Amino acid sequence: MMSNTNYGSKKKGSSKFVIVAPHAAGDDIRTKEIAEEISRHLNSALVINERYIKPSNSRASSNPNRVEDFNKLSWSSTNQKYLWQRKNPHMKEFYDHIKEFAEEARQYGAGKAIVVYVHGMADNPEQIGIDIGFGAKYHQGRLKGTQGRRDKHPNAGRNTGLVRAKRVHMEELKDTLEEKLLVDNGLKAGIGKHYAAWSRQDGIQYHAGTKDHSMQLEISSLLRKPNNIKSVAKLIADALKEVYKT
Repeated sequence: MMSNTNYGSKKKGSSKFVIVAPHAAGDDIRTKEIAEEISRHLNSALVINERYIKPSNSRASSNPNRVEDFNKLSWSSTNQKYLWQRKNPHMKEFYDHIKEFAEEARQYGAGKAIVVYVHGMADNPEQIGIDIGFGAKYHQGRLKGTQGRRDKHPNAGRNTGLVRAKRVHMEELKDTLEEKLLVDNGLKAGIGKHYAAWSRQDGIQYHAGTKDHSMQLEISSLLRKPNNIKSVAKLIADALKEVYKT
């Protein structure tokens, strides 16, 4: 059963998975519905921000009290800790609930939770329907980090985060997603093509230092259309169950 929170809503689960929607208040359209469907298929815990929008949102200036990017943490590299005093207190509540649910999920995953952050991205020329971010990217067939200023990646810069899942699992997840995406939608899956999530400020990096696996799934606009919500959610849930079946 869903319960209301200061940031939106949450639900306890009974599996190794925790599903998170940090931009469901009007930034990443329909990620709330997709996250709910994925959670239903996985019997997972669910945490949804339904109240706070990003500063880039067109409604930000007219509703400043509801502006906070829930996927952008404030990290001190000097002190090696998160600076919550710089953030809205309801964002701290959001991550406290994610942490609580991840700890509970470990009992179903041999001491390891699988935390999945659901995002939305624009359609792109590469025809990537789902881009997997876990702290690395593909480059000439190999997974690697950034190369600083020489790197043309959209997230180029110093890689301050950590790889947050096993690469073999992420490659299997990509292949499993792509196999059906190509047939049903003519789209591909990617790993860190647009959003690598390799900054310590990214939400998935909150789980660094634990045994938990964390990743973000960027879903294209096409796949977030109302008639695709149920099918893409089932695709993602089935792929996660297959990759993390043991």
